[in-house]
Amino acid sequence: MYIPETPETVQFQARSLVTDPSPLANAKFVLDSTSVVGLLGGEQAMSAVALTQIHTQRKWLGWYNTPGSYVVGKRCRRLAHSIFSGSHANPGQGIEREMMYIDPALLYDGWSSGPVFKGIYSGTAMQETGPVASLLMKECIGISGTRINGRLTQSVNVTIAKLERNSHFQLQMKFRYIPLIGPLLPISVSLTTCALCGLYGEWYAFSMILLGILARGLTCVIIGSGNLLFVHPQSAKGSPRGDGILGCDHELVLLKGNENDVNAVTRGRFSFSFGSKHARRMVELCSFLLTTQAVAQLILVPQSNLFGQLMFVVSIAISSLYNMFSPSSDEVEIRQEIFRNVLGSRELKKFVFPNRCCAVVSLLLYSVDEKMSPVDLAKLKKIMDHFLPSGALAWEKWKEIVIERLERRQPLHFDDTHWNHQDLVSEDDRSLLKTLLEDAEVAYAAFVSNS
Repeated sequence: MYIPETPETVQFQARSLVTDPSPLANAKFVLDSTSVVGLLGGEQAMSAVALTQIHTQRKWLGWYNTPGSYVVGKRCRRLAHSIFSGSHANPGQGIEREMMYIDPALLYDGWSSGPVFKGIYSGTAMQETGPVASLLMKECIGISGTRINGRLTQSVNVTIAKLERNSHFQLQMKFRYIPLIGPLLPISVSLTTCALCGLYGEWYAFSMILLGILARGLTCVIIGSGNLLFVHPQSAKGSPRGDGILGCDHELVLLKGNENDVNAVTRGRFSFSFGSKHARRMVELCSFLLTTQAVAQLILVPQSNLFGQLMFVVSIAISSLYNMFSPSSDEVEIRQEIFRNVLGSRELKKFVFPNRCCAVVSLLLYSVDEKMSPVDLAKLKKIMDHFLPSGALAWEKWKEIVIERLERRQPLHFDDTHWNHQDLVSEDDRSLLKTLLEDAEVAYAAFVSNS
């Protein structure tokens, strides 16, 4: 069979498409330092990955090259080792035993443990509370309060938090995410730069961008396959009121509500559940891919020409900007949504008292109601001993006078017959008692005017 010869012009054009050098191929300047991007920007990249656990559609929008792969890989390895089975996760709450769980605190730095808690009537004392308490405390710190005038020593902030459980509370939480142009930008840039590197034969840069896209995308899909759960212990029938004081030093929050509502704040725990028993291996695979990406970048990116390195830098720069600005605003929205889901409507009222005595008396005033028994009122003395000095005669006499007034439902107004007490032989003790009683009057006046 006769096969016509290919014209020389066509052969020349075909060779030119294969051997055509990439732009900047003759440039002597190189960007060797770009290979270390796997060690940078890890916290922002981890925050973006963590949000895939919350949003239902975000796990499909992680297909782009991003910096910080080494840090994210290390975090994923810790995550894999923290996974535990459902047999350890409060089976009484109705959670399936065959599922796997991880602690969200390993993904979210802001979901750490909360401050100390002291129950007023239950006697509960907790040195460490749950993440909801931490989020609530941060919100209370951020709001402005009514400043109360009085004897100034060191200001103490007091927030009265009236809790009411959401009637539509669900054990499993998932938040709708409407994708905007934001995540599509780093995805399109990574795919475009990867395609350009392949078109011009920059295979080292091509392989690194492609590996970054695959490692990041698979990590988002696997980590995002979990569901956010919230559980807390149920109080026993007939339990005392759950009122208690959260915090210490100069930031105090009075939690008012039934025992279950307060337990949701102080003892509630979040966990991410995975339906597959192979969750540990899948997360370990993510860690391996991300760590391999970071190491390979150190070796292969410097081998690429300037054009390939520039394409690699462009893909990293765009995704880095997205990781920096997008998760921060989303986390705030998620925090508010969690509050609405767990706590429902809550009323926060904040005061800035001039000293600690006024602050503690204010906490007691907001804790007292008409249904309290004498036994409950006697427990108020323990709260005063916990937050204020004890043992000194003037201090003990002051506490006794204040508690007696609260028991009799009498206003906190005092005269010289109270501080000129026969048990106080020292003029200094009488002067101190007078000062403390005046502080109690300031707290009472603030309570009356703001009730």
